[in-house]
Amino acid sequence: MNHQNLYQSYQDAGFFFPESILTTYALSLSTKPFVILSGISGTGKTKIAQLFDLETDDAEEILSSAQSTKEKLIIKVPQVFDRFNFSQEQLKDVLSPAEHKDFFDKAAEFKKNDNNGNFTDPYILNISDEFGKFQLGLYGQRASNPLVRVRFTKSNRDKISENYDAEKHLKEHYKVGDILEIENTGDRTFKVISVNEKEIIQEHKTKQQKNLNRKCFLPVKSDWTDNSELFGFYNLIEKRYHVPKFLEFLLTATNNPDYPFYVILDEMNLSKVEHYFSDILSCLESRVLKNGEIQQEPIVLYSGVNQLETNSEEFEKIPSQIEIPMNLYITGTVNIDESTYMLSSKVIDRANIIEFNEVNLSAYAGLEWKTESTDFIIKKDLNLLTTSLASKDDYQHLPIFIQEQLLTINNILKKYHLHFGYRVANEVARYINQVKIYVGESESILKEALDFQFIQKVFPKLSGTYAVLEEPLRELLLSFIKQTGFDISNINPQATDYPRTIEKLHRMYKSLSTKGYASFIE
Repeated sequence: MNHQNLYQSYQDAGFFFPESILTTYALSLSTKPFVILSGISGTGKTKIAQLFDLETDDAEEILSSAQSTKEKLIIKVPQVFDRFNFSQEQLKDVLSPAEHKDFFDKAAEFKKNDNNGNFTDPYILNISDEFGKFQLGLYGQRASNPLVRVRFTKSNRDKISENYDAEKHLKEHYKVGDILEIENTGDRTFKVISVNEKEIIQEHKTKQQKNLNRKCFLPVKSDWTDNSELFGFYNLIEKRYHVPKFLEFLLTATNNPDYPFYVILDEMNLSKVEHYFSDILSCLESRVLKNGEIQQEPIVLYSGVNQLETNSEEFEKIPSQIEIPMNLYITGTVNIDESTYMLSSKVIDRANIIEFNEVNLSAYAGLEWKTESTDFIIKKDLNLLTTSLASKDDYQHLPIFIQEQLLTINNILKKYHLHFGYRVANEVARYINQVKIYVGESESILKEALDFQFIQKVFPKLSGTYAVLEEPLRELLLSFIKQTGFDISNINPQATDYPRTIEKLHRMYKSLSTKGYASFIE
């Protein structure tokens, strides 16, 4: 991620967010791929997530150089073997002149009849490499704007073509993500002339950057009572698996591990989050590092056969089990009002919760925008795909003063059975170690990082009546200001080491006094 453009891109789009909020959002995603944005309605929480993405490299420069050369025929070995596309420009390098003309004649005929189905029978492509031979099937789809589709295996609905299945050959001799360049050697006959050549990989990346949609916006509905809106279901009438938008996006991310993909669950607490999201939470928490690789438990879509046909235009078949890809990053937005459900401790404990209530009406009115005075900004390019799992090692690498502060706070919380566990400790440590790499290692910066983690990870699940929270809140506040017998009403948060935390806890304490109840998330 280009750190220099991270903050400016929001202002260019007309949104003025504190730089520290954007910094903590980016670092939270790099710590764990699940973040929740909370706060009052209408502050632009959703826009923080929607606008978060910059080109991973100089796409415009690459694109201009690539456009000056002929587009090569490329096959990428996928994780999920289904279909891919050639461009219409590439088709003349695949089919004979007569077949090329016939392809578009049939497209015109189907378009005239308002038929957007497959408008050609498959053309079998015979490809040889150093290991032997394999076949692909090319056909035309969607006559209104013709797609050149290529299948790895013969469709069950194809009653004409000979059997072909490139999956076995490619799995045996290549790795997922390998880029094969092929060259036409005759009548629908090709040979692999290079594998993972640097120039070809770059050309493929350029094409993907131009065509891949790596954002998925999902408004959550109040009737989401199970995971079918995310992971689909088997349609008994159509005898096919129904693939919703999220699942199709997840499969696309799986097949493109070199790019981050972003899901935004808007108003995610309009329904009980556990009802539709528990499988994802469980899958994320099952991730472990073994032999240098991250492994996780799969999500079971259905039982029985290995693959089912689908209603998806992109994925003709779907496996019975899938994993959440490591390059998928999920952000949920929540509002707390009479129409929504409160987040449970299970959900709160597994996310970084960033509260955003900032409103700058001066900037909104077109007046001069004064940037936030902060050193808490990212100073190096941040690559989300290089991050790993939070672990005990992260905690052991924390500065001693941060370990001592966390221990002090947890000991206070433990007296009231409100303490946090190893997961939170490891993820707080992972976040702070990310800060050390990308923001800075000074004591003031690390204290600001810990300040953010107190309000994002440690305290968000605090809620209850005066009888439950008055004593722990009072003890926490006095611990932070390092005084006893102090009049809490006179606390000045800005004069402390952790101003965001003190301000939030102080507001909760005042709410207890006036209402008899307080909740950290509001």
